[in-house]
Amino acid sequence: MKFWESIEVRWFLSAEDARVRRLTSWFSRVPPEEPRTDRYVRTQRADLGIKVRGGRESTSLETKFRSCAFGPVHFAPTILGELERWMKLCVASSDADDEGRGWLTLRKERRLRVFGLERGRPVESRGEGRLRAGCSVELTRVELVGGNDAPAAWTLGLEAFGPPETLLEALYAAGREVFAEQLDLQLEGSESKGYPEWLVERSAQR
Repeated sequence: MKFWESIEVRWFLSAEDARVRRLTSWFSRVPPEEPRTDRYVRTQRADLGIKVRGGRESTSLETKFRSCAFGPVHFAPTILGELERWMKLCVASSDADDEGRGWLTLRKERRLRVFGLERGRPVESRGEGRLRAGCSVELTRVELVGGNDAPAAWTLGLEAFGPPETLLEALYAAGREVFAEQLDLQLEGSESKGYPEWLVERSAQR
């Protein structure tokens, strides 16, 4: 069993959004990870997410609970996002399958950049060893499997990791670093939310 905290900010954009082409070009030098499917329980709560990571063959059941919503934060003059603190628990699960009832399945194709925090400065990792503290920056295409031709969406997310006292520092440092690369990119607070809230909205649309 693993238990940890994170501080995150995330935005969701429709696949037709004009900014998606810009974001994919921005992350084009980052090799994509292997596509995966994650299965989410239909909690209908914006502050609670329960998923089996990786699909039906996974033995890892992850639960995350939002312990604090800091509210909207500017990372740059045109970048506004909802900052959230999450508590996470990961346990082994011998059977997390209910034959599809009460679950939502998402197919994800992710590109990931990772920044370590060194003396208060973000340093992009090239995959050398495990970092004690830092922030992941991801761009992911998400598609609802079996969603009656539901359109795909894209999510840009920053997730700080490490000791609790370093989380805010790591997230702000990485945010300043990456958004300085896209000075006139615009992201709105209304587009910013965690996966649980986004899934509640998608369920309501079906």
